[in-house]
This record gives sequence, C-alpha cells and structure tokens, in this order.
Amino acid sequence: MNRLVIDIGNTTIKAGCFNNRLLIKAIRAVFDEENAVEEALLKLVVHEPKEALIGSVAGKKKEVEQFLKRASIPFRYFQHGDKIPIKNKYETPETLGLDRLANAIAAAAIYPNKPVVVIDAGTCIKFDFITRNNEFFGGSISPGIDMRFKALHQFTNRLPLLSRSEMVYLIGKNTTEAIQSGVINGALAEVKEILEQYQMTHKDLQVILTGGDCALLERSLKSSVLSDPWLTLKGLNELFYTDAA
Repeated sequence: MNRLVIDIGNTTIKAGCFNNRLLIKAIRAVFDEENAVEEALLKLVVHEPKEALIGSVAGKKKEVEQFLKRASIPFRYFQHGDKIPIKNKYETPETLGLDRLANAIAAAAIYPNKPVVVIDAGTCIKFDFITRNNEFFGGSISPGIDMRFKALHQFTNRLPLLSRSEMVYLIGKNTTEAIQSGVINGALAEVKEILEQYQMTHKDLQVILTGGDCALLERSLKSSVLSDPWLTLKGLNELFYTDAA
C-alpha cells in the first residue's frame, strides 16, 4: 500500500510517497513561494497514497491539511506520546523536536545495534546520538548557515546580509569574503570538531548526514558517512510499522 509522509519544517516542506519501505518519490518545497506546496504534493498524489502521516516542528499547516482533505487522503500528525520503535531517554521529551526523533528512528533502522550520530544541517545544525541499544539521549543544536548570515546582519549596524558562495577563502580580503569565511568555515569547523569528539568515544560510530546543507558537509568531512536528504521522511514512515507491531 502506498502512503504519504510529510515533514513540515520551519521554512520548507519535504514529502515522500512510500510503497511499504520503498521511497517511490520525494519532493521539497519552500513555504514562501506561491503555490509551491500544492504543486509539490500534486506530484505525489498521482501515486494514489491511501493515508498520510505528518511530522511538524512548525505547528499545523492549514494549506497542507486542506490539500489532503481535497484529495480525500486521511491523515494524522506524529505527536509526543506516540508509540515509537526506539527508547527515548531525552530528559524533556515534550520539548524535543519531532524531526530529531524521526531522524533517530530512521538511524536505528538503518544501523541496528550500532552507535549512530545523525547530523542534520538545515535551519539549525543538530547532532543526535543513538546508542547500540537503540536508546536516544539527545545531542546538540546550533544555528544553521543561513541563520548565521542573518544574525550577523540583524545584530550589527553595518554588516550586509549575504548568502553562501561557492568560493570561500580562509582569509577574507574584504567584508564580504570575511563574512563568508567566518560563517562557512566556522560552521564546518564546528561540525568536524564535534564529530571527532563522538568518534573518540565510540570507535565503531556510524554517521548519517541529512538536511539542506548535507552536501556541503559531506564534501568537507574526511570520515566515511552516509548522506540521506530524506532521512526524516524514512523515520516517519517507520511509525506505520510501529503502530502495526
């Protein structure tokens, strides 16, 4: 049976149609772009999903709900307290972003009985750790790359608002190059250092990258990693099998 899985983030929506555990098609759309969400979801309903599951860190989205109702696809939200296939040891589970939990569920399914760290590089850069006993304890959250550019502009009087550049120098010879160096090289150095600390503690650690900036991180990391931009969707899809167990 085909199912629709939707991940609603702070700025984007990711959605995929699964046949059991096989991802048939996945899409990404930006909320600010007119009709982008509806056009993206239209590309998935041609596969005739029979039900949908929504994970959201941004609350309920009327445009998504209205689309599913027009398409006559029954849906529900992933919520705190739902049955999950891993042990959630997070000390404040009610404050845990459900995207982080979905990533942990997917990681445990991909690498069962192994320690795994998920690095999700999107609006924020998030590390999440799952033990070999499928226990999720948490990780870290820091500003993502775009957020760092915006912060430099918003909290200073003269620094311009920039976006990322393909060419980044270590020594910026002007303000634009200096900001690019500080934001991009700073984020990459942060990720490398934190990952090295995990690897020192867990010798057989598996690493999974996801999020909009995962390709940038993958190019800069020397260690072997699995890159999967649709990891959150795969974690949400696992919940259908948890419910059936």
